[in-house]
Amino acid sequence: MARRRQFRFLTTLGIGAAALALTFTGIAPATATASQTKTQSKVTDYVNLGDSYSAGFGSGTLTQNPMMPPGCLQGSGPTHVTALDARPRVNLTANAACAGLTTVQIAGTVPLLTPYLAGAELVTLTLGANDLDIRGLVTACSTLGSDAACDGALRLGNLAIPTIGASAHQTLRTLDAATRGKILVLGYPRLFTTSNGDQQFITAKRATQLNRLGDALNLAIKKATKRTSAKFVSVTGAFNNHGLGANKPWIYFNQVLPAGLNDPFNLHPTATGYLKGYYPAVKRHL
Repeated sequence: MARRRQFRFLTTLGIGAAALALTFTGIAPATATASQTKTQSKVTDYVNLGDSYSAGFGSGTLTQNPMMPPGCLQGSGPTHVTALDARPRVNLTANAACAGLTTVQIAGTVPLLTPYLAGAELVTLTLGANDLDIRGLVTACSTLGSDAACDGALRLGNLAIPTIGASAHQTLRTLDAATRGKILVLGYPRLFTTSNGDQQFITAKRATQLNRLGDALNLAIKKATKRTSAKFVSVTGAFNNHGLGANKPWIYFNQVLPAGLNDPFNLHPTATGYLKGYYPAVKRHL
């Protein structure tokens, strides 16, 4: 993937929920894959759903999810999901993750996945980030914004956290009722590494404030798993010193034209981030 990873902040965490315009009707059965021919005596059936972090944005190229209606987009490259499916006794029966989905929209996919979830022994997802105005936050808090705009955006973001947590909890209750499998709710990494000081388009102070908002979101999602069978899996430690601004970032950012600032993969893990950050975190819970 010939894209340069540099640091500017005028993008979103995915394609936007409105742009998806998914109807979620008539989901096609998962196509047969080599993983379905595994002959081990005990195979773990696996379902993945959620937003762009579950859909692998940042790895490979943009692709239509073949299982879902048009507009459900994923990354085509290696991720924790593909790594799990490659394990000898794991069979990915459904991958219904779509970039841009909110907590409510993810809940809307659950009834349509009933045949897969009923037999699943493992379920993974990410949820909650699209309920925040990420584009507004990163734009307002970059050097292209202003102190007043950033302070206002951060205030609104923090005010939204309890509502997002409550919505995530309702989604997890819906998912919990649909499966007896182990549900792993994966958190989000801190987007910025601030130890190297100010970056070209954001100060260390503002990057730290955005990281704290991300921490608050993760905490709300962790609390949302209470009174469900879901387990929260943090990736914060795995991504330490690998955010934007690090010497070896695991977060994708592209300012090269023509995709440039509008590259939908921006602010997502790279393939390395998925395989070295997310995959080991999930594998520990298998």
